[in-house]
Amino acid sequence: MNHRQQTLARQPHLGTGFAESEAKWVTRRLAPLVTRLRSFADTAVELHLSIKDRDGADPRVTLECRGAGQTHLVATAAAHRLSAAVTEVRNDMIRQIEGAKAARIWREPRHTRPHHRR
Repeated sequence: MNHRQQTLARQPHLGTGFAESEAKWVTRRLAPLVTRLRSFADTAVELHLSIKDRDGADPRVTLECRGAGQTHLVATAAAHRLSAAVTEVRNDMIRQIEGAKAARIWREPRHTRPHHRR
């Protein structure tokens, strides 16, 4: 497991519908999120992944991202294949985090921001 996966492995909480045995592939699938969250301490950001109607035609996957004192972001997707739904919520969450950072709703810790000299 590389550094990015190790960092993320401490973060995602598998909720309703996921078995602990699925943690490894879910961690690999969510790994690109780490690049968007790396400036935050491991305990500062919490990811929660759950699924509804897993055995149905289109399982509904929800990914929640909570930062300490930050905006609560939620991404949902429904797809026939579970892996496709997880990828879709991951990509949607990345878009939301980038948008929140641009709008300054989601703030990075001060010590990681670039210093601007006047």
